[in-house]
Amino acid sequence: MRASIVELFEKSITLELQLNNESVIKKSIASTDSDFAYKSSSDNDVAQITYNGIIDLAMNDYEIDLTKLNELQQKALNKLIRFHVKDDEAKLKLGFYGEVLLNLFLQVHFKTDVAIARGKLFSPTSNSEIHGFDNHHFINNNNRIELWFGEVKFYENYSKALDKIWKDLENNLSTEYLSTNITEIIKYEPKIADNLMTEFLNSCKDNPSRILYDDLTKYNIKLVHPILIISNELKSGYTEHIKKCIEYINKLQKNKPITIPKDIDISLFFIFLTVNDAVAIKKEVLKWISQSKPLI
Repeated sequence: MRASIVELFEKSITLELQLNNESVIKKSIASTDSDFAYKSSSDNDVAQITYNGIIDLAMNDYEIDLTKLNELQQKALNKLIRFHVKDDEAKLKLGFYGEVLLNLFLQVHFKTDVAIARGKLFSPTSNSEIHGFDNHHFINNNNRIELWFGEVKFYENYSKALDKIWKDLENNLSTEYLSTNITEIIKYEPKIADNLMTEFLNSCKDNPSRILYDDLTKYNIKLVHPILIISNELKSGYTEHIKKCIEYINKLQKNKPITIPKDIDISLFFIFLTVNDAVAIKKEVLKWISQSKPLI
C-alpha cells in the first residue's frame, strides 16, 4: 500500500476504545472478539482518505504506478468500481465510500494482506460487482490462514446501518456463502505472495467438485468477519454514541439472533467510526472527482 495513504490514515483515524467483557463499555453480545471504536480528526480528513484510497480499493499494489496516479484514478472510476449511475443523488448511495475505508482499516490497523482487489470483481458491461463480501483479505498467522472477509455500511444513522447488516448477516456467515466468495477469488487467479494462501487456493481450484468444509479443515482456515459501521456521531457525544451502537446490536441479537456456524472457526466483531456529516463527506469526494483533484 502507498506510504502516503498509510500516513494520512494513521494521522487522521485513532483508536479510542477497545471493547471487551472487562471494559467500561462491553463488547456486543453478538461479537466473538473485542469490538473497536475509532474517531476521525475531521470530516475533511475522512473525505481525503476516501478520495485518495479509491485506487487502493480497485487495484492490487503491483498494478499501481506511482507516477500515473491520476490516470489510474480515472481508470478505477470508469472500469473498476460502480460509479457511473444516473445522478449525484444515486452516487451518494453507492458503496465504494465505505469499501475504501474498510480496505484501509484492515490493511493499516489490522495488518491484513489483500487476496484480491475489489476492482477485479467488477463488471463494466453490467455496471455491477459480484454479490459478496465487501473485501477479501487474509493473514498468515503463524502458518494458519485467516480469511478476513468483511462488510461495511456508511450511513448517517447507525441504527439504519445495523438494520441493513442484520438483514443478511447469518447468510453471510454460512459455509455456502464463503464457498461462493472463494470460488470468485480462484476464478481471477490473483497473484499472492504468501505460499500457504496460494497453496490453499490452488487446492480448491484443482478439485471443482470439492467440499469446502474439507478444504477448511485440511488447512485449519479461520474466517474473520469484521463489520465496519460509519455513522454521524450523536449530539450526546462520542462515548454515548458507542454505547447506543452496542445497545442496538444487543437488541437486534436478542430479537433476531445470529447463529455462528459450528462447522468453521469464525471471529466476528464490529468496528465503529464516527463522523459529523456522512453526506457532506460523500459530496466532497464527488466534488473532487469532478475536479480531478490531484492525488497524494
